[in-house]
Amino acid sequence: MTIVFFWIKIAFKRIINLFKTSPVTIILALAFIAAFVYAFVNNYIAIQLDFQLSVLISLFLAIYSLFSSLKNYHVLPYLIKYSKSKYQNKIIHFRYFMKQAFKNNIMLLIFCIIAYNSITNIKYFPIILGITAFSIIFSFSIMCIKNKYKNERIAKTKTKGLKINPLVKSTTYDYFNSDFFAMAIVCITVSLIIIATFIMNTNMIYNWEIYYIIITVVFIIGFMGIIESIPNINWKFQAIISPNDFKYHIKRTMFFLGGVYGWALLLFIIIGSIINLALLIKYLYCLIALLLVTVHVAFMFTNKIKKIILMMSIITITIWLSTLSAWFLPILIIPIILTLFKAKNEYREWSTI
Repeated sequence: MTIVFFWIKIAFKRIINLFKTSPVTIILALAFIAAFVYAFVNNYIAIQLDFQLSVLISLFLAIYSLFSSLKNYHVLPYLIKYSKSKYQNKIIHFRYFMKQAFKNNIMLLIFCIIAYNSITNIKYFPIILGITAFSIIFSFSIMCIKNKYKNERIAKTKTKGLKINPLVKSTTYDYFNSDFFAMAIVCITVSLIIIATFIMNTNMIYNWEIYYIIITVVFIIGFMGIIESIPNINWKFQAIISPNDFKYHIKRTMFFLGGVYGWALLLFIIIGSIINLALLIKYLYCLIALLLVTVHVAFMFTNKIKKIILMMSIITITIWLSTLSAWFLPILIIPIILTLFKAKNEYREWSTI
């Protein structure tokens, strides 16, 4: 009983510390969750899912968790943290990767709760539970196997075959992590599905502005994958091998995003120019503005949750302005300039460390 009270006390202290460090973020998150739960319980949000759609969503979320499981996890700090505990390293590894497996599958677990209340035929629900359980076990196994292989690997690196440009290689190594790759796959897949749906469904011919809004939001959420990449760059190493200024790294990030999403954006521009050229120019401007803001926000070494909340707020404002007269669109220059100066100031602090 003493141990239970001890951990309850620790939990309260951690909650209080979270409120002290970022009270606005916690309050907004709790308000959003409470509003969604209240609306869902009182049937303000009515969701009806058939068996095939539920399985497709479950498989999609399971694949997303698979990409998250492929990222590099630093186990050493966790081992040091529990080095004086009664647990052996194998048990510590097991606890750490099991916790990460549940974190990677949190979206799938939330979908299970939604599916239980929304699926049309409840007898198929065990299949969705089975996919979730398999995804958690598979995620756990991948992380354990990868970590074991990484620790036991003793081999000499040999460069054979095609020689890759060191600049391209370093850029790919810095930015192309598993989180970015997963978001890029999701973004491109969803955008292609939306484009195909609007083209094939002639009844949506009068809702093209909704099409532009959805595509803009999908692309910018894909661009946001770069936010997780920037803090993981070895900036001390960059300062030694590539003593360049802030503009160089901004251009480097922009070219990388252009290389990954360029063909999908070109397809969006070609189809958009056929549908409605005026709307294409309008929302292409909004997309470029959001892209610049995203790259600037990525260079702010602040809390990840704060970055996401800031981006979501700017996305909401941008979409709202896009529905108004074109005279309001120049307002979007303000967040671009503000985030640019903020990112530049923080970059100066890193470069002097």
